[in-house]
Amino acid sequence: MANFKLKARNVHVYCNLEVRLKSRTMKEQANKEVERMVDKKDLFTEYEWKIEGCEEGGINSFDAKLTDAIVERIDEEETDENIFWDGLTAHYDLNVAHILVNTNLETPLKSTTREDAITEVKTLCNNPSEDYDWKIENCDEDSIIEFDEALKKEIAEVIGKDIEACVIEDT
Repeated sequence: MANFKLKARNVHVYCNLEVRLKSRTMKEQANKEVERMVDKKDLFTEYEWKIEGCEEGGINSFDAKLTDAIVERIDEEETDENIFWDGLTAHYDLNVAHILVNTNLETPLKSTTREDAITEVKTLCNNPSEDYDWKIENCDEDSIIEFDEALKKEIAEVIGKDIEACVIEDT
């Protein structure tokens, strides 16, 4: 008997992002650093962005669409309110809330055989959020900000393309 999980790859999820800034000494320097990043729209060169609560980045695509969404969010809010001292070292982190990100989602399945897991997934596609604890791959369970109808539909579409590839033995 094995345990299985369902993985939906390359879905778009609303989540919070964070990045470690290079500024170390003063919050004013961190503000200026963010302003330079936004002005140049060069957010990803030499910066390791990740989804808040993720051990690894969790982001599949660092494209112009993501850049524009981050820049728009930063412009809507006061930059200063989104920069935080990390609490451990003399570093500042930039947090950006509620951004649509291309990532992978997973949820444990109840089935113990591959055949039963595939049958379970076919039923699950009718309502992906009912009785299932979805999370972003390699992240804590609170990383998904909004589980709406569009996300449910996208999960069902991704799974429907190749159910067999989405059912993974959980090791």
